[in-house]
Amino acid sequence: MPWEILSLLNFWIWVSVLMGLLGVLWLLHLRFENASLADVGFCGGFFILVLACGLTSDGDITRRMVVMGMGSIYAFRLGGHLLSHRIWRHAEDARYRKFRQLLGSREQVGMFLYFHLQVPACVFFAGLLCWIMSHPHVGLRWWDGVGVAIFILAVSGEALADRQLEVFRSKASNKGKTLRTGLWQYSRHPNYFFESVHWCAYVPMTIGLPFSWVAVIWPGLMIVSLLWITGVPWAEAQALANRGDDYRHYQRQTSAFIPWFPAKTL
Repeated sequence: MPWEILSLLNFWIWVSVLMGLLGVLWLLHLRFENASLADVGFCGGFFILVLACGLTSDGDITRRMVVMGMGSIYAFRLGGHLLSHRIWRHAEDARYRKFRQLLGSREQVGMFLYFHLQVPACVFFAGLLCWIMSHPHVGLRWWDGVGVAIFILAVSGEALADRQLEVFRSKASNKGKTLRTGLWQYSRHPNYFFESVHWCAYVPMTIGLPFSWVAVIWPGLMIVSLLWITGVPWAEAQALANRGDDYRHYQRQTSAFIPWFPAKTL
C-alpha cells in the first residue's frame, strides 16, 4: 500500500525534520509577511521524503532513480517558481491576505497551524512516489514509460503556463487586463490543469502493485481541491474583483479548467 513511506528507517526523524523546516519558514513569514513560504515548505518537505525513499527503498534501483528524479524536478520547478514570482520582492498573494482576514484575532495561531499542516500533506503526496519506488518488478516497463511521458507533458505545460502569465504581468501596460494568448486562450487555469495531470502520471506506474487502483485517489483529490477548494474559486474571485467585466467576458469565452477552443460570444 502507499504507506510504504511509514516503513522508512527513522521515519519520525524525517517528520521532525519537516516540522523544523516548516517552523523556520513560519518564523521567516513573520519577518517577510508572505505566507507563500508555506507552499515552498511543501515543495522542500516533499523533496526530502522522496529523496529518503529513493535512497532507502528496496525496489528496483532504476525505477527508484527515475521516480526520485521526477519528484525532484517537480519540487524544484514549483518551489523555484514560487520563490521567484510569489515571494522574492513580491507582496503576499491576495488569497493569503483574505485568509488572514477570515482568521481575525486567531491569525497567528491559524497561520502556524497552516504551515505545519504541510507536513502531513508532504507525507501523503510523497507516499505515492514511495509506494511506486517499492515496486518489486525488476527494470522499467511500458507502463513506467507512459507515466514518464505524462509527467514530461504535465511539468512542461505547467512551466509554460506560469511563464506566459509572468511575462504578461511584467508589462505595466497589461495591468487590469486578462491574459488571452498562449495556453490561457484555451483554459482560464492551465497551470492548475497541468498540476492535476502531473499527479495522473504516477497512476500507470503503480500497475502491478497490490491495490493499485487506489492510486487514482491522488489526482482525484488534487482535482477536487484545485477546482472547488484551494485553486479556482480563490483565483476567480480575485480576478473578478480586479478586472470586473473584462474577466466576466473571459469566463464566457474560455473553459475553466480543461483546455478547449474558445467560445464565440457577442
